[in-house]
Amino acid sequence: MKTILLLSFFLLAGITYSQSKKEQIELLTYQVDSLNKVLSLERVDNSKKISTLESSKTYQEERYNELENDYNSLVNKVSTLSIDLQTSNAERASKQQTINDLQTQLQSKKDSLDLIKAELEKLKPAPKPVVVNNTTNQVTQTGSFKSVKIGTQTWMAENLNVPTFRNGDLIPEAKTNEEWGKAEKEGKPAWCYYDNDPKNGAKYGKLYNWYAVNDSRGLAPDGWHICTYAEWSTLINHLGDDAGKKMKSTTGWNNWEVDLTCSNCENWNAEYRKKTACHVCKDTRLNGKKAHSGNGTNSSGFSGLPGGSRSYNGNFYDSGNYGHWIMASGQFQGQCLYASGYLDYSDYYKVEGYSVRCLRD
Repeated sequence: MKTILLLSFFLLAGITYSQSKKEQIELLTYQVDSLNKVLSLERVDNSKKISTLESSKTYQEERYNELENDYNSLVNKVSTLSIDLQTSNAERASKQQTINDLQTQLQSKKDSLDLIKAELEKLKPAPKPVVVNNTTNQVTQTGSFKSVKIGTQTWMAENLNVPTFRNGDLIPEAKTNEEWGKAEKEGKPAWCYYDNDPKNGAKYGKLYNWYAVNDSRGLAPDGWHICTYAEWSTLINHLGDDAGKKMKSTTGWNNWEVDLTCSNCENWNAEYRKKTACHVCKDTRLNGKKAHSGNGTNSSGFSGLPGGSRSYNGNFYDSGNYGHWIMASGQFQGQCLYASGYLDYSDYYKVEGYSVRCLRD
């Protein structure tokens, strides 16, 4: 509008009274045409602006509608989730209450069982002694363990067969070779049955590794302790000659053989070549082997059984041929009793499994 007024001003200013009417009319006509052109341009420009504004308005309205829809959708989702959360909290509270009720019932049942167990313990008859077939020693039932007095010592008359330490902690059972080897690598206690057969457990007791025997929680039951090297020596010195035979049970041991071949004749000595009678075997030239029973007299009441052992690699060996009992010491020593009755002290690896005997404190 300002542009139109300015052009009009200048055009009108250009008209003078000296000009003829014709010239004035032509000039005015020209001015009118010019004004028409300016007005046309203004209309076109305004039309474009209006169109642009209308497009922008439409876009903004569409964008607003879209955002409004998104907003309403989110409001609905929040409302739905709030309802679900309230439902979940209610269900959780209900389930927790059910758990609490069941735990209360379980505790009540346990208390009742403990009372009944205590009453049953009172009704148990006193254990009867089991007499060994000899005239000097007697095996008695002490708690849940058979025991026998030998000299000044009171020994368990059976191998240890407990699955827990004195405080009640479980000792891990190692059935596979991998589990047995893992106990060694991690320095942890372990036990097993010979050949992983519970029947052997009932017969020979459990085999324990060094870590179980020397654990601070105590492998031996209350009132007992694992025997030491010095205590084994005291036992053997007390039994004297043929201590091994006196310690072995009367059954369960394999036979052992003696080589009957004359070593002198075996070497094809000069006496034989000269047809002279052998001064060792008197020329009887005995060959072969003679079998002897591996069972003992058990005159001590120790009732030693050939429980065998488990090696560091997990393999089992020599059940029936010898018994091996681990000692409570840092020297990794054990007492070995052979089928022949021979007694020997031997070294072993911490992970090897042996039987255990306890002494009364």
